[in-house]
Amino acid sequence: MGKRKIRSDSTDAKRLASQAAQKTLDPPEKLTKAEMRYWNSIINSRALDSWSDIDKERAIKLAKLYVEIADYEKELATQARRWVKTGTGTMKIHPLHYVIEDLYKREIQMCRSLQIHSRATNGESRDQVKTNQLYQEARNAINDDDGLIARVH
Repeated sequence: MGKRKIRSDSTDAKRLASQAAQKTLDPPEKLTKAEMRYWNSIINSRALDSWSDIDKERAIKLAKLYVEIADYEKELATQARRWVKTGTGTMKIHPLHYVIEDLYKREIQMCRSLQIHSRATNGESRDQVKTNQLYQEARNAINDDDGLIARVH
């Protein structure tokens, strides 16, 4: 028989979440500063020990996608209007809106693939939700640490 999964409401689960919250997960390849910001947000959305190698590769692609979206949104923000006049004088939506819309569709698909969308992190999947909550609570306690919290090793 295989190894039994730890219940998310157990003491062992709390201990493991505390240990995981003290660790960081480095990307498998070098990322830019902007990509690293998104990488950290993506990786910290679930328990660190739940990230497989392929998940980490997808997380890198998602971080890069977020940077691409931000770049296109900045470029679009410099445009005067949402609508542009064509050579024939008709009005149409600025083409960058279509590019950004397509990128957001890809982002949604990637979040579903990585199980980091709202339903996966906050919704019906009770065990994963509890594990993620334990991890986030432990992570927040460590981030607020003034040196007085004992570390679990």
